[in-house]
Amino acid sequence: MGSGSEQNRRPLRVDAERNRRRIIAAARELFADRGLDVSLDDVAEHAGVGVGTVYRRFANRDELIAGVLVEHLHEVVDHARAARDNPDPWSGVVEMVDGVVGSMAADRGLRAVITRSDHEQPEIAALKTDLGEQAWAVFDRAVAAGVLRPDLAASDMFAIVAMLTAVAEVTESAVPGTWRRYRELLLDSIRTEPVRSELTVAALTEDQMNIAHRDTLEAVRRAFSTKD
Repeated sequence: MGSGSEQNRRPLRVDAERNRRRIIAAARELFADRGLDVSLDDVAEHAGVGVGTVYRRFANRDELIAGVLVEHLHEVVDHARAARDNPDPWSGVVEMVDGVVGSMAADRGLRAVITRSDHEQPEIAALKTDLGEQAWAVFDRAVAAGVLRPDLAASDMFAIVAMLTAVAEVTESAVPGTWRRYRELLLDSIRTEPVRSELTVAALTEDQMNIAHRDTLEAVRRAFSTKD
């Protein structure tokens, strides 16, 4: 049995981790709704914790923004590892793309977080390196298995993910999941054998396009109005 002091510290570590997760979750929600121009006091109130609890973990807003990016990168790396371990090479490619793009689509504040963060920060840089290694392993295995075009470069996959992420940012508020329609179209084009997948998501209507356009303009205005 451990000492009394060890037993007393253990619940504190659990509480600290629970509070960290609550703070990060609150920050992600506020960044998505209001942009990055929120105070740590706002985050504390939204998370239901004391202001001092937030400041003990994050000295300022930039540290909190970096913390949100670190959390996101951990999630995406986990998606990429699962895709790498998928026994079917093609399914692994689809799983990797869905994991990366889906996580961006689900969090409207991530674009601003990614832009604002210092990507040379050691933990962020290490996670990005890990993500790249996992993603390239998925890609290389699919090429070796003959399910991807042999003239495809790893950088092409980066461009495809970037395009789908852009589609998600524009359309997610109008019809969530619309980006999957374009994932089906794009991934068909990089397979070795000609394939025409059934499009499982309908194209946007004119009214939905107008909603997407309106919300995109509003998001741009909000981003430019964010104060340092």
